[in-house]
Amino acid sequence: MKTSCARRRRGLDRMRRNKRGAPHAYCVQASAGSVCCAQQPTRSTTGHSSGRPRTLAQGEEPQGMQPKRLACRLLRPVYLFQLRRQDMTVTIGGLSHTPQRQRRFQRAMGASLLSITLLAAASCPAADQAPPTPSTPLQGWAAMADKDVDFSLQWFKDQSILAVYPDPAAFEATMAKARKQADADIQQVTSFEGYRQTLAHFFSTFNDAHAYVWMQLQAKAYQWPGFLARYQGGRFVVAGSDGSVADGSEISACDGQPMSAWSERIALYEHMIPENIIPGLESTRARTAPIMFRYRKSPFLKRWEHCTIDGRNVSLNWKSLAQDELTKVMSTLKPDLGKDVAITPFGDNGAWVRLGNFSPENKQQSDQFAALYKAAPSLRDKSVIVFDVRGNEGGPYEWFMGVLRSLYGADYTNYYARERLKISAVYRLTEASVDNSTFSHGSPGADAPADPPPDGIPYDENSKLSQAAMARGDRVLHAPVNAEKIPKPKRQPINPVHARVVVLTDYDCESACIGFVDELKQFPGVLQVGTETFVDSRTGSPITAMLPSGNGGIGVPYMTRDGRPRNDNVPQKPDIEFGGNINDTAAVQEWLMKILKKG
Repeated sequence: MKTSCARRRRGLDRMRRNKRGAPHAYCVQASAGSVCCAQQPTRSTTGHSSGRPRTLAQGEEPQGMQPKRLACRLLRPVYLFQLRRQDMTVTIGGLSHTPQRQRRFQRAMGASLLSITLLAAASCPAADQAPPTPSTPLQGWAAMADKDVDFSLQWFKDQSILAVYPDPAAFEATMAKARKQADADIQQVTSFEGYRQTLAHFFSTFNDAHAYVWMQLQAKAYQWPGFLARYQGGRFVVAGSDGSVADGSEISACDGQPMSAWSERIALYEHMIPENIIPGLESTRARTAPIMFRYRKSPFLKRWEHCTIDGRNVSLNWKSLAQDELTKVMSTLKPDLGKDVAITPFGDNGAWVRLGNFSPENKQQSDQFAALYKAAPSLRDKSVIVFDVRGNEGGPYEWFMGVLRSLYGADYTNYYARERLKISAVYRLTEASVDNSTFSHGSPGADAPADPPPDGIPYDENSKLSQAAMARGDRVLHAPVNAEKIPKPKRQPINPVHARVVVLTDYDCESACIGFVDELKQFPGVLQVGTETFVDSRTGSPITAMLPSGNGGIGVPYMTRDGRPRNDNVPQKPDIEFGGNINDTAAVQEWLMKILKKG
């Protein structure tokens, strides 16, 4: 086994290689000894993924739960239910957010490995259904929330590493707290929004980016006051305005509470793919800002009446906004930086190295890495090398270690890049985590991405150690420190890179992207600029399942990383912080050029 989910060449990471729009396999456990598999829709000839949100035609009646049959590999078929209502759309593989967030959702859907039999649920109640009371049997959305929470707790118990290691009693207490909180929330659920936020609130209790929920459903329309918000330079500012309020105006408070406080409140109910917000961080504010003024009637979050904008009290005029229009506005707030890996000139004698991913999904993307590896030695005598990892959501460590070794050489890299080698990975042993047959091995054919370059010797690549441990009755498998057996040179090598090396980060650098920064900052003279990164805990490798309602799915981590130097939910913070719009590449480059000229 490898020391992180991002480094495993089987399971989730092989599924991440699937070409966007190509079939993604996921499996459902129908019964003991019966595993059924299905594929997500392929990209349509119009250029749009047929798995993207589908809007019901005008006048189309809601049809309750519509079963989609899954082809069973062994025994009886099971059903994946899709909910169709007039006020929402069915989503498989996409959400009404930025393209980066859509890709994250698509990977979460494609990563489903095992689940239980999906149960039929009753057609949804009307939106004005009376709230249930403790003495009234739960119905509709509340009943679905209750069943989905029950299933999620059982999935934690059956699959999560934290249920058995390192402190099962403490984790049992956390699960009890989450259940009690959900019980209180469920009593207020009468709509999809309440259902969705109840599940997000439940998962927020675990405070772990590797424990999450996602939805296949989304609303067809929202309300907004004519503008959204962006977080930059420590301020919440107006963005995407229809002209009613000037873009760039500072929003300091709403209904008498500072925006930072509202951000923390919203985070509790949005711990969900694609935002997956962790409270108490700069990234909390950055990730909540775009959705602060996107509203659906909620039992937990109020619609603000007035806000303080540029020191003035502004009454908010809420109006309807279709989901597709919201998507357009959101894309102006956060343009897609892309997943390319490429070198472009920077200044007179510098190189801008865009690293948009560490998880190639097709041959073109893995070829881009191969080209970078070949060209990297020619960059050593540049004046500056900027690694731009904004929006990089991670992937197998081998891809970024290939970048470091191609630039710095193997000896220099192996001397300094040893943060990941201090980790002793601990894996939960379950049939789902050990059985290779349930894993997708990437897109077949000529468009499949190449394998990453090796990073030492893979640990338990064929799961023989895991299977032997399970046969002994062991519940976990401990990998040794430096399981890859990468030796450290006895003497400090000479640095072959004469260029100044800078890494540019943003709030969406996550998972293995943070691991890249962990390693790169061990190299003498490397400078981190931009904003702080996102965070992760020591857990990893989420193993996912569809919810009994069929409305979405969940993921829980089945491994943890003992000995990782960076603590749980701690970001990598920049040496020099950028106070503008971190997504504005031209502005960032102009600012960075001035910084570098100052020395």
